[in-house]
Amino acid sequence: MSTIIKKIKLINFKRFKNYSIEPNDRINILVGDNETGKSSVLEAIDLVSSGSVRRVETIGLDRLINIDSVRDVARGVKSFDELPILRIELYLELEKPDQFMNGKNNTDRVNSDGIRLVCAPNPEYRAELTEVLTNHKDFFPYDYYSIHFSTFAGEGYAGYKRKLRVALIDSVAMSHSYATNEFVRRMYLQYAESNERIQHKGAYRLLRNNYRTRILEKLNERVPADKNYAFGLKTCGALGLEDDLMIYEDDIGIDCKGTGRQVFIKTDFAIERAGDNVDIILIEEPENHLSPVNLRKLIQRVAETQKGQIFVTTHNSLISTRLELQNLLLLHANCDGMPTTLKTLSEDTSKYFMKTPPASIVEFALTQKALLVEGPSEFMLIEQFYKSVSGHVPEDENVHVIDIRGLSFQRYLEVARQTGSRVAVITDNDGEFQKNCIDKYTDYTNESNIHIFFDSDNEKRTFETVLYTENSALCDGLFGSNALNYMLNNKTEAAYRLLSQNQKIVTPDYIKRAIEWIRE
Repeated sequence: MSTIIKKIKLINFKRFKNYSIEPNDRINILVGDNETGKSSVLEAIDLVSSGSVRRVETIGLDRLINIDSVRDVARGVKSFDELPILRIELYLELEKPDQFMNGKNNTDRVNSDGIRLVCAPNPEYRAELTEVLTNHKDFFPYDYYSIHFSTFAGEGYAGYKRKLRVALIDSVAMSHSYATNEFVRRMYLQYAESNERIQHKGAYRLLRNNYRTRILEKLNERVPADKNYAFGLKTCGALGLEDDLMIYEDDIGIDCKGTGRQVFIKTDFAIERAGDNVDIILIEEPENHLSPVNLRKLIQRVAETQKGQIFVTTHNSLISTRLELQNLLLLHANCDGMPTTLKTLSEDTSKYFMKTPPASIVEFALTQKALLVEGPSEFMLIEQFYKSVSGHVPEDENVHVIDIRGLSFQRYLEVARQTGSRVAVITDNDGEFQKNCIDKYTDYTNESNIHIFFDSDNEKRTFETVLYTENSALCDGLFGSNALNYMLNNKTEAAYRLLSQNQKIVTPDYIKRAIEWIRE
């Protein structure tokens, strides 16, 4: 078993004031709306594992310290001890015991293996900071902060003695040469043993020197003899070899590949030695730049990986379902506390969503309010109904309308039980409302966030039947003397034609009640 992260604590880091994540041992899928901090979680892991003060300085504390904490200082923080401290803590389970990693230097004050980054006011400047806080209220003293990487045992560490081997695949930055060079460098450092790296660098310097003395010799003979000038190669620093390395596929460097192929190769290359040379693999939105076929291949590759711990950020329902909903970590706009998880989702439901079309499961898992309908004709008309009842469209009130398309409502309701989302189910009674609309959902009767809406007249079996009853004159005028039969046999076409005319469509009562309930 490789080293894995058992807990992540983010305090005053970017969007997170005080946030904890307890990831799964193998696959973790981070989903959330824009600006909920998915990418920041990956950045936090990558940043702490790097042990690089220089990297923190390059990013800038003004981009890392929580903005609300900065604003609190402007509102009246007067003392040194009130200044915010940025902390990122990774609680680890190690492959082998390490006395230099274990201790209580963490905010939980528990004995644990782990590493952390702390950016705190430097006590050597207490007097200066007190003066600044007293006389310059709008100034945040970033320059008076110190940056410190340490283990939970209190031992310092830096990039040259990494405690966690991390590979980052960022599809968003894939087109930048730096991202590829950095990936290749990390893979080299994690594949090559330390003695090998010394041998490689020595041989590389010798190779460059031979090139200068042999290959460039005749060229330099043409340089005027009375000048102390000569052609040569650029000076090779400590990272010269790593800077010049490239990973090839079929004799073509991955930096010459298309962006989508780079995403696939980098993920595949890192996963190949997951758990052996790489502990943690961080993948940023792999759906970017990949065709559906290659996305499925990559998902399958990740799913088959038995070693190493993987963190994936995504908005993609296919990724979320194929890698199992139980592995989802749902991040919300409120960045305090913990993410919502679906770990207790039944194995049967998780497997069910793996086999069915994705059907907007990520959208559903993240929404606070949802109207579930069971067919495209209801979906097409629901916005018109909603506007008629409320004077607004659903999006105005953050209500999501999702067409389940014949899938089981109960599977979605099991997810809603975990997320706490307010969900209204709009369903047909199919001629037996007691059996199909009441008895069927008895497991959810006591769930205050879930309600089932239907027509209690068994003669009105389907949505089209109810719709025709409420709008018979309009439908007869549009579809002829046998209008109901036409509507039942041409559901989406009938819905489209109703939407395309200008007369008012009467909203069925059970749908009206669903809309009024979801708006409460």
